Amino acid sequence: MRKGLEKGVALLVVGAVVVSMTVVALGDERSERLDREATSIYQQVFSPFCPGRSLNDCPSSKAAELKDELRAKLEAGAPSEEVLREVFQRYGDQYRAVPLFAGVGVLVWIAPIIFIVLGLLIVFTFSRGTKSRSASGVPIEASGISPEARQRIDEELSRLE
Repeated sequence: MRKGLEKGVALLVVGAVVVSMTVVALGDERSERLDREATSIYQQVFSPFCPGRSLNDCPSSKAAELKDELRAKLEAGAPSEEVLREVFQRYGDQYRAVPLFAGVGVLVWIAPIIFIVLGLLIVFTFSRGTKSRSASGVPIEASGISPEARQRIDEELSRLE
């Protein structure tokens, strides 16, 4: 009978250990998810206490208090979008680190793409235009040099190299 009791106690201890490990693992997973969510929010908000810095990078004690407040709201189950909306209602849209894709914000998102495309077009056009020019910058057709003279010049230049 004593052996059966020892076996039961051992099973109870093993079961308690497994349950506690599962609870700890789930708690760690939830904590990591909240950390990622909170950091994402901190990076989307400019700090009202450190001009030019995100809330994530601001060392101010007031910023730490605000981060703790936002983290508590996330822990209470508030969605990230709602927490962000409350921050911008309290401090204003000028503290948005990531502009909205609406109104003037569309221009902020699209302007870099437009500039890159225009730059590539300019480079492409310029590089195509220089292929048909001589070293002096005059178009080969307008230089007045006959093809035979051109060939002789090219031969002489190749000997110098």
